[in-house]
Amino acid sequence: MKSETASFYRYFPISRRDKNWGLYVTTAGEARIAAHTAYPPSGHPKGYAFDWQHGRMLEGFALLYISSGRGNFESKPKISAAIEAGHAFLLFPEVWHRYTPDSDTGWHEHWIGFDGEMARRWLNHRFISPRNPVVRLNAEDTVLATFSRVMQAIRGNRPALQQILAGATANLMGLFYSAQQAQPAAATQNPNAIELAMTRIQDEFNSNLDMKLLAQELGVSYSWFRHTFTGHTGLSPHQYLLELRLVHARHLLGETALSIKEIATQTGFEDELYFSRLFRQKLNLTPSQWRSRGRRRN
Repeated sequence: MKSETASFYRYFPISRRDKNWGLYVTTAGEARIAAHTAYPPSGHPKGYAFDWQHGRMLEGFALLYISSGRGNFESKPKISAAIEAGHAFLLFPEVWHRYTPDSDTGWHEHWIGFDGEMARRWLNHRFISPRNPVVRLNAEDTVLATFSRVMQAIRGNRPALQQILAGATANLMGLFYSAQQAQPAAATQNPNAIELAMTRIQDEFNSNLDMKLLAQELGVSYSWFRHTFTGHTGLSPHQYLLELRLVHARHLLGETALSIKEIATQTGFEDELYFSRLFRQKLNLTPSQWRSRGRRRN
């Protein structure tokens, strides 16, 4: 086989400051793997090098994005996926895996390895899981622009480089999680249902929205709608509506002289007492106390 690749990558020493930041990068790079080329390329340090026959396990995490070509990915437990351009796959600490481009196409891979308290928290709270390591990222321009900024920062040896790379990593993982949460929508007749619902709620937050009727209008079952909406936002549709109303209520409390009753009405609360009770429950202050505190600060 030929050995033709075009690549740039770095592996980084990690300081106490980097670890204290909560998220740090261990390696980053990209490689264009030509068709009919031996893979993986040589030159990577022990702990990162591997071959298809044996696979490997890492001490930390790594996110890989394939911008062209195709190949295959396998990991435990019993994960096997065909990889195409636009796919990203996540590698987990101490989880066996292997991957390789198709010999007929090669591929263009971009990667960033990372670890830290923040990454472990994502894993512990199940934002990410070894059972769901592959997604299609429908944000190619953003992903490639982020990796480009990473490469520029590395080449320029920017001050506080680790903190810059950590920010880029968090951005990429946010896109990964967003794509992961959007996956169930592909099985519905209306893949944009959640985005349309969020816009509708934002536009009509002060009206008497019926979430079951909204789901029906969007052509999806309420059980699917509630589950998928919660996955997208971290809140049920009803809780999302209440939080949005409270955001607008705080704005009116701070920027107008409207009475509490008027603010409750304008933000969709028919009952002033319920509005005040919910406000205090969420913010540990009554609406009047919140307004007074804001005025003292000014």
